[in-house]
Amino acid sequence: MSCPGNFTFYRDVNCQDLVIFHEATCELRGTTYKPYLVSTQEVNGINFRFICNSTFMTRPPQNAITMVSIFKPFCKDKDKAKPYVTNICKMGCYK
Repeated sequence: MSCPGNFTFYRDVNCQDLVIFHEATCELRGTTYKPYLVSTQEVNGINFRFICNSTFMTRPPQNAITMVSIFKPFCKDKDKAKPYVTNICKMGCYK
């Protein structure tokens, strides 16, 4: 159970989450992100925190766990309601 205004507990990513994630990250280059967990918070829209496996396109490629934060505003105008990335935080590296 969570309190109003707090982020929910992390859960598996579903199809609706993936649509929002891909819409917000489609123009990012240099890293591939594969989200597997998500937490949400409802404010003047919805804040998403996606936990992802990430691969940085370096030589050699580096893998990491990354949190990608996305905001999707509540708005009837579809152009203004597009989700966008607010933060990307590398949480740890692995081989």
